[in-house]
Amino acid sequence: MKIIHYIGSLGFGGIERLVYDLVSQQIKREVMNVAIGVGNIKGEFKTQFENLGVSLIDFNLNSGFDLNPSKILKISKSFKHYDVIHLHGFHLSIALAAILSGKKIIYTEHGNFGFGRQIKSSDKLSFFLRKLFFKIGTVYICCNSTFTKGLVEKRFYKGNRLQIVYNGSSIDKVINLQLLERLQKKYSANFIVGVVGRLAGVKRVDKVIEVFNSYLKINKSAKLLIIGEGVEKENLLKKVKNLNILDNVEFLGYQDEIMTYQSLFNVNVIGSKNEAFGLVTVESYSVETPILAFSDGGGVVEIINRFNPEDICLDEKAMIERLKHYQVNEFIPGDDSKHQLEFFSLERMEQDYYNQYKKVI
Repeated sequence: MKIIHYIGSLGFGGIERLVYDLVSQQIKREVMNVAIGVGNIKGEFKTQFENLGVSLIDFNLNSGFDLNPSKILKISKSFKHYDVIHLHGFHLSIALAAILSGKKIIYTEHGNFGFGRQIKSSDKLSFFLRKLFFKIGTVYICCNSTFTKGLVEKRFYKGNRLQIVYNGSSIDKVINLQLLERLQKKYSANFIVGVVGRLAGVKRVDKVIEVFNSYLKINKSAKLLIIGEGVEKENLLKKVKNLNILDNVEFLGYQDEIMTYQSLFNVNVIGSKNEAFGLVTVESYSVETPILAFSDGGGVVEIINRFNPEDICLDEKAMIERLKHYQVNEFIPGDDSKHQLEFFSLERMEQDYYNQYKKVI
């Protein structure tokens, strides 16, 4: 069985991390041959992807509307070598090339609905084209949560080619003990609140900073560690400066050892509105760190509801109360926690996609 995945880049993001994890699991199957096509081979994950040992194909696309006929034909020829084309994002050239190849297509909808940013004319055109693409009979759509499926049905397509395949993550505790020891020593006097993810509008890190600023009045030893890069970084830095809390907030940028940092946190916070899934949530629970989210968090709420519904916060005031709770109370995973983690495991996700491949072939 020959599978080729498509992603836009090798940057620091949830989609890239998920595809990396999925492929790392798929290559364990002797019956599978896996490759990855990339819109443009660049980004923080480049070295990790290269170390997977699978074929990385650079499609050399410049933008979402790079409609170079020769590129489309070349990509289509590449696709013809595979049984299934597994797309993890919409690009018109890729969609056309996939259709021209005549191969079966699986499209994983990771939740690119334009939340948290101004919708431009190009976005509206892209949404319209995606809607047309989903209506083609050889395209099978997999949604990463019930929340995502509901939005796809509302905006793009409703029918029997729509499935839910929940994301999975490695639930093994990949922790750098030496790094963790250094971090624990450095922050031994602090109550650590963590944020992990792209610094983009949909993540609402600005709202988390506002909550933290209020909580800081209650606990002056608190520290907010923000891991990630993104377009909102400068605005977030300005906000921290304006609130005069620079001594208590650290922007740590991109970090390889995410699980190690999450095991350091006393509490993990995800401020997102309408998040499609949120791998950070599963990873946080796998190292027994509680994670807080707002009730409008989308797919994130689905996950937290399985583990600890009390950590779903109606508003900023409720989130401050939960921070106060964890300041004095240790997080104790529920009796069902191990079972829930197994449901969100990388192995389960890989098996689900393997079943989808066999079904469409």
